[in-house]
Amino acid sequence: MKILLIFTLFLISEGGGESERVTGYSGGGVLIKCRYERRYTSNPKYLCTGAWPCLTKPIWTDTKNKWINSGRFSLFDDTRASQFWVLIRELTVEDSGLYQCGVDKDWAIDVYTPVELKVKRDQNYEKRIDVVGHVGGGVNIRCKYPQSHKNNPKFLCRRVGSADCSYKSSVKESRRWINEGKLHLHDDGKRIFTVSFNRLTEGDSGEYWCGAESDWTSDHGYKVYITQINLRVTGSSVVTGVSVIVLLLLFGLLFFIVFLRKRGKTQGSTQSQSFKGFSAAHRVTFSAAQLPTITSDSSATATQRSAGTSAEGPTYATVNFNKKAGRASDAVTRTAFSSDKDSCDYATVKR
Repeated sequence: MKILLIFTLFLISEGGGESERVTGYSGGGVLIKCRYERRYTSNPKYLCTGAWPCLTKPIWTDTKNKWINSGRFSLFDDTRASQFWVLIRELTVEDSGLYQCGVDKDWAIDVYTPVELKVKRDQNYEKRIDVVGHVGGGVNIRCKYPQSHKNNPKFLCRRVGSADCSYKSSVKESRRWINEGKLHLHDDGKRIFTVSFNRLTEGDSGEYWCGAESDWTSDHGYKVYITQINLRVTGSSVVTGVSVIVLLLLFGLLFFIVFLRKRGKTQGSTQSQSFKGFSAAHRVTFSAAQLPTITSDSSATATQRSAGTSAEGPTYATVNFNKKAGRASDAVTRTAFSSDKDSCDYATVKR
């Protein structure tokens, strides 16, 4: 009798039908879309595992229009679109199996939609990529995707919090660049999805995902998150650039100072050699000094005092005029350049 009752409830229960097939990849995630009738907008929503009536519910919530997290599962009930989304993160092969998108009806039979999830272990693409960029610069990221998603639109989303991974546009045509501000997307149609960031700022740092949309606009569509990208933007390039410029300026200044010193030494050596050549080739002797005649009756006597000759100074003489000097020739002293030293003799006259 109990078995007959369960079978009867199964026949009259709402929902059922063909299962929605979803394919995910180990290490990645899937976003499952579950539609419901508008009259169930206020009812709680959940995801359970196994065939109906499933009792294990990884996530259940009566919260509306807000992400609710429970371990690796997250649920968002969009009452305006009459659908809720279930995100499963960090997929493993063991997650494969049958699930049910359920609408809780209290004392009545719940509404459910079966979902069959298959998780594959694909070694042909990277599960995680760590990228470091610099402020003002750019980075290029290449994401590989399975052949089964060759014709699906590709996207790059940024995850905020544990569930929400939003994006503005996707690449729906292969071999065509899509520009979205500082972001450029390209699908070569050969399993390579390229993402290019330009004019980076520190605010661009965060967690991103390369993914594909699988018939997302239909009632049984889903999104698959394939490769996680961790982008870190630093300002070290600016600091490094300034340091290099300052260092180059210091080296340039040092080189200029050394050049000036060497040039000064070279010019001083050239002038010294020129003066030596002049003193050796030209010898001048002053035989007499024409002094004015002193008409007074004072006599003049000339006395010569030699200060000596040194390697660093000249030889000189002094002439003292006496009041009785009658001839200018009495006050004559001989002055000559020395022939063996770079010095000269000169006289001073005192009256």
